[in-house]
Amino acid sequence: MCFVSLGLHAHESYGVLIMDTSGSMRTPRHDGSSRCEYSILQAKSKVFRFFYQLHGNKIDIRTFNSGGNIISITGGFVDKFDAAMNALNSLSGKQCQGATALAEAMCLAADDLRFNYSNKAKQGDRLMVFGSTDGDENNSPRDICGGSDWQAKVEATYLDLPQVEFNATIFIGNVGLLSDSENKYGDYGDLYNMPPNGFTALSTPTTFEFLKKLAKKTGGQVETVKDSDVGDGSNDPW
Repeated sequence: MCFVSLGLHAHESYGVLIMDTSGSMRTPRHDGSSRCEYSILQAKSKVFRFFYQLHGNKIDIRTFNSGGNIISITGGFVDKFDAAMNALNSLSGKQCQGATALAEAMCLAADDLRFNYSNKAKQGDRLMVFGSTDGDENNSPRDICGGSDWQAKVEATYLDLPQVEFNATIFIGNVGLLSDSENKYGDYGDLYNMPPNGFTALSTPTTFEFLKKLAKKTGGQVETVKDSDVGDGSNDPW
């Protein structure tokens, strides 16, 4: 019996993982560790899924906080699981500081995927951004998706063709380890160095609702992580 290969193969994925390292990510969780530390643990679970369940080909892992301060800890796109994990192992859970240039990080991630892998997407491969954050956009340059209309700019970037899938991890809710005011407010540069004119809102439902809607529109998924949640970050939906 003669078998003829049809040349079929599973579609591959190309991804960017953006990690919020702003000051509010130092907020303590139920066990005294920070959101910053927990986000590293979660990122490792996501990298495992990317390479071994989502047919991942290449991924770029980036941290972001204040505008213009996006750092690729992998040095660009890498195609090896070990290279991505080694980059995550180099991160410190104590490093989180600064403001939150969420829009800038989101737009650059989608733009870079489209620039490098549009031809792959046209062949059916997936372009995916995995974003984790706990705060509101407050520091992106206007010429890189910042400003009062940042949500419209970000959405247009993701819905452009070939479309980029957005997946979000949203950190919310403290567990009483901070004062009531610090539970509700905090991130404008650094959680523990407030601006002299008082508190600035850490996040707004509008921002988180936007992330959820964008994920739905682009075929991505969302997980919400409370500070009281326990586990090792391995139960992520994606």
